[in-house]
Amino acid sequence: MWDAHCWVAKNPNTAFGSRLPENFASETTWYQHFPREGEAFSSSLELPGDRVGLSNWEGGHKVYPLEQCPNQCSNGRGVCFKWHHWDAPQCLCRKGYNGTSCEVEDDSEACWFSPTCGGRGRCRSGFCHCQPGFFGFGCHRTTAYRPATPGLLPDIRPRTKLKIYMYDLPWDIAFPYEYNDGHFGRDAMYKAYEYFMMYFLEDKAVRTENPYEANLFYVPMLLYFYIGNVRDPVPQATLVLDYVRKNWPFYNRTGGRDHFYFMTGDRGTCSIPRWMQDSCIKLVHFGMQRRGITWQGVPNSEYACVQVKRDLIVPPLNMFLELLPSGTEAHYQSVVANRGYDGNRTLLFFFAGGVGDGTEYSGGVRQAIKKLLSSLNPKPPDVEFVEGRASNYRDLLQTSKFCIAPYGYGWGLRLVQAIEYGCIPLIIQDNVYQPFEDFLPYEEFSVRMRLADVPHMVELLRTYTEDQLAKLRLGLAKYYRAFIWNREYSGMAYEWTLAGLERRLAHIQSEYFHHHHRRRE
Repeated sequence: MWDAHCWVAKNPNTAFGSRLPENFASETTWYQHFPREGEAFSSSLELPGDRVGLSNWEGGHKVYPLEQCPNQCSNGRGVCFKWHHWDAPQCLCRKGYNGTSCEVEDDSEACWFSPTCGGRGRCRSGFCHCQPGFFGFGCHRTTAYRPATPGLLPDIRPRTKLKIYMYDLPWDIAFPYEYNDGHFGRDAMYKAYEYFMMYFLEDKAVRTENPYEANLFYVPMLLYFYIGNVRDPVPQATLVLDYVRKNWPFYNRTGGRDHFYFMTGDRGTCSIPRWMQDSCIKLVHFGMQRRGITWQGVPNSEYACVQVKRDLIVPPLNMFLELLPSGTEAHYQSVVANRGYDGNRTLLFFFAGGVGDGTEYSGGVRQAIKKLLSSLNPKPPDVEFVEGRASNYRDLLQTSKFCIAPYGYGWGLRLVQAIEYGCIPLIIQDNVYQPFEDFLPYEEFSVRMRLADVPHMVELLRTYTEDQLAKLRLGLAKYYRAFIWNREYSGMAYEWTLAGLERRLAHIQSEYFHHHHRRRE
């Protein structure tokens, strides 16, 4: 294991153990942030930047001696941590601990990938400690395979079944971070990949422990822990792909075409280099596919961010407490019973949220709607447009016939929220594919408009009859489960994701796309 130096003692003869110095200003030569993984002492006392995007990015935080926090963070169960806007440092607890001084043992969220460790182990501080005979993220593995003859790569991939092998990556390549420092942890909006992994580890029908029979390979990059939602994914993704390519033979067999991983950042794959775009299957929330795009930081002028014949657009997770889909199933049972009619929906449409500026934000859609409604005098009484947060957002979802679903800087949640609350989505996202759109009949439950249609949207929406609206609501009742990850709310997004992956496998077998762009080393 590499050495990781948090500080350099001025008198090494008196430096024993790993506890923080009482007075690091006088006792150390250097100390400020979390150490980088794999960091070794550098005589220049500078932090190398070869792995940008790791947890000790140069943010506005400092780590202090434990003595400056309550009960010394229970003797090291956390670190004494302070953001620049805090008045005093606080304990930032390691996984498995909670409380003001990390005094409470709490593993309730520590092993999110397998809360019960599959019944074959125990969650301890973010790791599944497995019973003898089991190993892996969620104690899901029992067997490791290797070729019978060195150098020979057996091919026993089935043609009639989807079989996926998940790589077990070492902690220093991809692993959930020990702390949540507010930048490299978890966020409810970006947890779709967590739900996929959690369900996949228990999916004995699709998951295989034998990589030689797998026809797809799952690379658990855990990117959100390394880059959050807007930082550069390339260093971490490159590190992981290089490790997979050098330590297993399967990536090189197809140039990565049968490998997949999640990129759930706001713009997904838009900023990654072309060799990375053209190789593996990426699961993203933002489906921009447009020729000749001129957005800053989007270098691919051929198709911008995704190719739907290869990449898979999946729905994000709606986990806002006031908007959880706890009543969605009952609502759609009522919709079906009433043959799609809903007399409670008296508003034509609504939108509430940020408007932004510039053509990149929402593709100019939000600004165009604001301009339209500002020009109408009087404003239609059955239209609600709120710039900013609306305290009655839930009520608006439940009383509107149409709910506007634009994107923002990248993907947005409004499509999912509209569907979960029975509101017909009005999707205005030029050149952006929606979740599962290549095999899900959106015309049965949503309305699409172009940016160019916005000046006439009010009169266009009024042309829909009650019978047509009822038919669209029945379509929502048929397909809403595809947009919900939580199985406790009857969600089937995991199953629809598998269907999408199986479709990509068929595309590979049909030679619909090839690996054209060679990586530049």
